[in-house]
Amino acid sequence: MKRFVAIVLTALLMALLLWAGSRPKEHPTPAGDVAKTAGGVDLASKAHPAEARVQGLMESARTGDVAAYLDAFAGELRRRLDREVAQRGREAFAGDLTSASRSRRSHAVFSAEPEGDSAALVTVEAVYPDRNERQTYRVEKAGDAWLVTAVETVRSVQPKAKYGSLATFDAPEGVPVQGGEVPVSTGNEPDPTTGEVPR
Repeated sequence: MKRFVAIVLTALLMALLLWAGSRPKEHPTPAGDVAKTAGGVDLASKAHPAEARVQGLMESARTGDVAAYLDAFAGELRRRLDREVAQRGREAFAGDLTSASRSRRSHAVFSAEPEGDSAALVTVEAVYPDRNERQTYRVEKAGDAWLVTAVETVRSVQPKAKYGSLATFDAPEGVPVQGGEVPVSTGNEPDPTTGEVPR
């Protein structure tokens, strides 16, 4: 009888485990915090608005969308770009944007570094065939929008090897410290002047 009860309980436990495993999983959220999703992307994990602005700026340059590119800027920087578009023409400016974007082999947009609630710095590292370039974008909140107000080139590095060339290995020059044995003191050696052993 005990064996029959054990078999029935085991079967019930297995059925319960199978049933629980087949149910859709619910992820608990903190009280009062409702998880919002759009297209399967958790909106709570979205990038900082300043970082999103720089990502959008890079994309509009890639596609040659002059209006979207200009809309990413504000202040004196925007006025300077407007003058350049007026002088060169919209099509030529769009061509410059796409050409510059194509010459870049890759780029990385780093996480925004907030400066208070209404400004942030976003760094972009770009790899070109002959150099690496790092630019820092200052993005400020203006009403509901985040706009780029300044761009500073932090550094431009020319790598030893050109982008796409074969990698090489330079062997080390030698052992960093060469020479005879290094004397080690244990504290029990006789004093060289008196010949006495310390106690």
